[in-house]
Amino acid sequence: MNLHNSVSWITGAAGGIGQATCHQLANAGSHLVITDLDFEKVNDLASVLKEKGVEVLPLQLDVSDQSAVEQAGKQIREKFGRLDILVNGAGISPKGPNGRVPIEQLSSDEWLKVLNINLNGAFYCSQVAARMMKEAGKGHIVNIASQAGRTFSSITAAHYSVSKAGIIALTRQLAGELGEHGIYANAVAPGRIDTPMIRDVAKEVNERVIAKTPLGRLGTPEEVAKTILFLASDYSSFITGTVVDVNGGTFIA
Repeated sequence: MNLHNSVSWITGAAGGIGQATCHQLANAGSHLVITDLDFEKVNDLASVLKEKGVEVLPLQLDVSDQSAVEQAGKQIREKFGRLDILVNGAGISPKGPNGRVPIEQLSSDEWLKVLNINLNGAFYCSQVAARMMKEAGKGHIVNIASQAGRTFSSITAAHYSVSKAGIIALTRQLAGELGEHGIYANAVAPGRIDTPMIRDVAKEVNERVIAKTPLGRLGTPEEVAKTILFLASDYSSFITGTVVDVNGGTFIA
């Protein structure tokens, strides 16, 4: 799959799926803008990715800060002059001492924090990307949703599930509005993926998920990243506004 000389922006690049996505896109020849709150991690990641022969711009970014997102857009324009691919991957899923926080115990501050990062952040970044992509008459936006945004999750709390359902709605709206400009918008909805985020619950919780998964295991970040690569490429040239489930069959179980 060839993305030679394209420019990709990955938010939440320091996370498990984020890092895997960066490697997949770099292997395909794309130059990268990698953003995350943890600048030390994205800076270290940039050094590794540059060894693949692509240009990499690492930036510290809080996607919930609209002015900071706009500034990142300016830096992308100054560095590369364009943007071909946006992967909205930044997200959090806070848990309580015993796992999921019951809805009646969720604080309004935590509710807003999750919505601001997971959903508003994707909206802000998509706005910036849409402007640049419309100028070029082409582009791909790939949003990382979740199975929790498509059905009830006993593991994640309401704020996370609602934010990911919002991501799916945002994806469809972007596809409908931007398709005439040659811009694609799709989402991936991972199930239980073996990343640091899933280790904030007891081991037994993940074992129960595995037992209910037809493929009998957790997914890997690389499997999600390969799906993102497909949706960001010309291999998906007649696919837009869709959600691709990457969950080992748990959505049908």
